[in-house]
Amino acid sequence: MSDKLNLYGKFYAAGGMLALMLGVLVMPPSLAATYVMPRDDVIGQLTYANVDGTETLQDVARLYDVGVEEIRLANPHLNPNRPGKGAKVVIPSRYILPQGKREGIVINIAEKRLYHFTRPDKGPPLVSSYPVSFGPDALAIDPGTYVVDHRVRKPSWHVSSGDRERMRLAGKKVRKVVAPGRDNPLGEYAIGLNVSGIMIHGTNKPARIGTLVSDGYVHMYPEDIKTLIHRTAKGTPVRIVNQPFKYGYKNGALYMELHKPASATGELNLAALVNWMSQIATRRLWAGDWLRVRDVAEQSKGIAMPVLQQKPRRSDSPAWWLTLASYKKMQAARKLINKVDPLGVPMSIDGCYDGKLCTVMAGPFRDWEYIDELKKKIKWMTRIKAYTVPYQERDDLNLLAAATGVTRVN
Repeated sequence: MSDKLNLYGKFYAAGGMLALMLGVLVMPPSLAATYVMPRDDVIGQLTYANVDGTETLQDVARLYDVGVEEIRLANPHLNPNRPGKGAKVVIPSRYILPQGKREGIVINIAEKRLYHFTRPDKGPPLVSSYPVSFGPDALAIDPGTYVVDHRVRKPSWHVSSGDRERMRLAGKKVRKVVAPGRDNPLGEYAIGLNVSGIMIHGTNKPARIGTLVSDGYVHMYPEDIKTLIHRTAKGTPVRIVNQPFKYGYKNGALYMELHKPASATGELNLAALVNWMSQIATRRLWAGDWLRVRDVAEQSKGIAMPVLQQKPRRSDSPAWWLTLASYKKMQAARKLINKVDPLGVPMSIDGCYDGKLCTVMAGPFRDWEYIDELKKKIKWMTRIKAYTVPYQERDDLNLLAAATGVTRVN
């Protein structure tokens, strides 16, 4: 897939998310920045959260580790500053992995998201996904492969000439170097690449994560960069891509995910969409198929959505969750997840909506020997005795039917 594929023409239809929401609201939340590497191309699932009337969409975005722009696009019906007590906020937490080699760090500029691929000594390969923001210096770097050169705590910001000019025009004090502290847009930690000045770093303005910003390089939530820097070694490859249109498979279903380029205006370029689908579809598409593709393209707003059942569904070997504990509040569940973070295993939170308890779970896993070993480690770290429950794959094509009104997908 070409990074330069342009699917946007003169007009971009705002569209609505109502039909999409009707499908989402039956799905229980899964809060996990780290996932078991899929056998296909899709990670995560669509979720939603209830708000108590005091949170903004920015607050919910940070709690669920998604970007500000992502959550606003997924909830155009809500006031970003006052969603309202009891409002159901769609969490757009399902992603198609970028095309290309799956190793090290991959940053997709069009998506404003970073992926980190790891292969632990024990257990399954993992992939973590984090929202990011880009400053002008990061946007100027050419797509390609780089490497991690160094890691820094409390970095100083050596202000580029472009940023100094933007400071001057904004009437701000112009400085060549900004020391660590509250005024430093690099935050607490930074990962430097083998390109002069380019860094993946934290931020002193987390409310801007998932947007284009006026300074710095590749911004991450403070808690995300703290996790990433401790999981990343010098020499780790860093691949930068620009893929506004992604596709992939999950259990035989073809998914697609579109992101509007920052320079694009207008509605979807249907001619480009038809050409793209004709190249990747493995069977002839009929009128109903094209209607579904168009509906999903106009409504998805950057969310990975199934469009066609392209291949037979496979029958996998059984998988299992490890259930740790349940809590009344999300914050308590997050605290437990942070406690077991050194294990480097995928964690989820199930529930936390409509009065249901927040249940902390690890997995899913298929290796019983590894599960037994992980149980012992969890008990040693937390004094919690984890127990197994069967994992069942959710049928995302039911979500497709609810979102588009199409009842047949084969």
